[in-house]
Amino acid sequence: MNPNAPPSSFQMFFINLGHTLFSNTWPWWAAGLGIGLTALGLAWFTGKRLGVTGGFVEAISAAAQDSSAKSASPWKLWFIIGIVLGGALANLGHWNWTWLYGRLDAITYGSIFLKSLWLLVGGFLVGFGARWAGGCVSGNSLMGISTGNKMSMLVTVAFLAAGVLVTNIVYSMLRIL
Repeated sequence: MNPNAPPSSFQMFFINLGHTLFSNTWPWWAAGLGIGLTALGLAWFTGKRLGVTGGFVEAISAAAQDSSAKSASPWKLWFIIGIVLGGALANLGHWNWTWLYGRLDAITYGSIFLKSLWLLVGGFLVGFGARWAGGCVSGNSLMGISTGNKMSMLVTVAFLAAGVLVTNIVYSMLRIL
């Protein structure tokens, strides 16, 4: 093989594919289409629902090998691990990664400890709300609405309304500071 020869169209395809997948920002519709097709395929082929909260609970049960969790699916453990690893992999190509977190730095005075505490408490509140609502918003929105579940529709609308309300309250408080 001649190292000075121009790359073949086959090689150029993979070079361009790698650049497209890992260097460019994906459009919103591509991510939505991918998530939707994944949820649809999972429901169609396995009869299972896609949701992070339920998946997290089942993954922890599978990891702990809890005998009472007979319905725990080992693939959900890999699903949860894949979410974390996928986020880390997506950030590898972005060289401007930073610990700065938008306006949260203004609220926490830039302290990593206070930011971590804020995010931890927020995570617990989201987890509590997700368990109380019978699943996370992504699970209710993706799977519940698509199956015509009225409670999922209500939860999704309530979550969006609460998000708009809290965002406006927080931004109003930040303008005062």
